Amino acid sequence: MRRAAWVILIPILASACSGSGDKQAAETSAKPKQVPQAEPVRAPKVPTAAKSKPKKNKKTRAGWRLLPWRPDGSSTVAHVESRLIRVYAFPRAKQPKLVLQRRDERGTKRAFLVRKKTKKWLRVYLPSRPNGSLGWVRRRAVKLYTNPYRLVVRLSRHRLQLWRGQKLVARFPVAVGTASTPTPRGVFYVVELLKPHNPNGSYGPYSFGISAHSQVLKTFAGGDGRVGLHGTNQPDLIGTDISHGCIRLRNAPIRRLAKILPLGTPVYVRA
Repeated sequence: MRRAAWVILIPILASACSGSGDKQAAETSAKPKQVPQAEPVRAPKVPTAAKSKPKKNKKTRAGWRLLPWRPDGSSTVAHVESRLIRVYAFPRAKQPKLVLQRRDERGTKRAFLVRKKTKKWLRVYLPSRPNGSLGWVRRRAVKLYTNPYRLVVRLSRHRLQLWRGQKLVARFPVAVGTASTPTPRGVFYVVELLKPHNPNGSYGPYSFGISAHSQVLKTFAGGDGRVGLHGTNQPDLIGTDISHGCIRLRNAPIRRLAKILPLGTPVYVRA
């Protein structure tokens, strides 16, 4: 499956990433430049959603209720097709609780990780505060895809697991948030893929924005405190609690992930 991400050139990623007291603080503390209206570098094709259904038994039904992927490891991603997407607190609500454009402020196409499907409605994870927010969108307003990938982050072990279906493909060491600026736990998903101008800078060659937000920092470097998953120019700090909440990898793994992970990929952060 090819990735469904839009790569965008940006001056600085405005998220809660660099750790206090290290070399990255000087770069991220400066007010970022205004992000221009960016054009996607490319729009890879994505296969349509698989029609096969998981086996229905007690164990698989329980697993589907707890986590947003099926027993076979795949999840459903919804890409917004309409000009505006209206998010409702419940199906057939008179007024939406949120109205979003088809593309975000950086030009990335809007995508949601799907939690539940009905004939006409989808319950989706939202990329907004508070963490874990859910809403309902009309099925006709989106196009559905099946994604075999997911990430699992173990904070106490400083490890990131890459899964494809039921197979554990790789493990990577990571740096995570400090005790005062912890990496939030929960179920999130990939919102955007960004390419900094300087591949040797604080964020490395690529940075994924995920739907998680810092629970300590309401704003950061001109952004809203969104948590990132990115490379680093300080690989010696990998394996420690050093960041403002972001998850840092060495640059080789982040390049690998940037080639394969589509928008909407689940990111499960646990203790």
